[in-house]
Amino acid sequence: MIVCDGVLYKRLVEPLLLAALNIDPPQGAARLAAAVICETLATGGRACRPLIAREGLGATLIEPALATLATRGATVRLEHQLLGLRCTGERVEALDFGDETEALGAADAVILAVPPYVAAPLVEGLVVPTEFRAIVNAHFRIDPPAGLPPILGVLNGTVEWIFAFPGRVSVTISAGDRLVEGARDVLAKTIWSEVASVTGLQAALPPWQIVRERRATFAATPKQDAKRPGAATRWRNLALAGDWTDTGLPATIEGAIRSGDRAAAVIAGSS
Repeated sequence: MIVCDGVLYKRLVEPLLLAALNIDPPQGAARLAAAVICETLATGGRACRPLIAREGLGATLIEPALATLATRGATVRLEHQLLGLRCTGERVEALDFGDETEALGAADAVILAVPPYVAAPLVEGLVVPTEFRAIVNAHFRIDPPAGLPPILGVLNGTVEWIFAFPGRVSVTISAGDRLVEGARDVLAKTIWSEVASVTGLQAALPPWQIVRERRATFAATPKQDAKRPGAATRWRNLALAGDWTDTGLPATIEGAIRSGDRAAAVIAGSS
């Protein structure tokens, strides 16, 4: 068994892998840890530059995507839950929404981009990850101090990463299962005491919000990693997308984007 210890591990490798895998690194799948190292530290400084969605993921990713779809004539329908796929032979022939059924034409295809626990009941025989890990985020309405870096890593505390935004300081804690229960106000006070100590901000707790995502990512263990399906399915016009599919990366934004590329390639190749 490899011993994970030492200054380099504790101050660099462990924080990096914990954030990327969302699991205590010694419990994680070696191939996923290796992929993270190979595409960051082993590639050089340019591959290690973090990117920050300063106005949030909505303005950075979602709104541009919706605008692109609109220019191409696509219709986006929200709050319209898919209840089933009607399949015949090698194709999906219709989408069942309960109150209506959407028939698919010969040139139509489906990319199913939903969480694994939603995809499994929809796709016959689909094997998916069944264990998950939490992420805890905290947001405080306060101006960050002048000179605070956009991203600040913290060692030996509950807090792991501090993000400075205009009028807001945010915190991310990976593998946060230990923090999903208990009073939110107590957790907010604990987190803020560390933030104040690190940043020099006031000790008094500012307005706050705690967000606990219990199933933020699949558990990146070797056993769960082996359950990740590829983008292709046995139906020619159905592909899977999502950071939980087998992208070769952990459940990250980069993995999600890669999964979309692969799903699109599957559909393009089958047409």
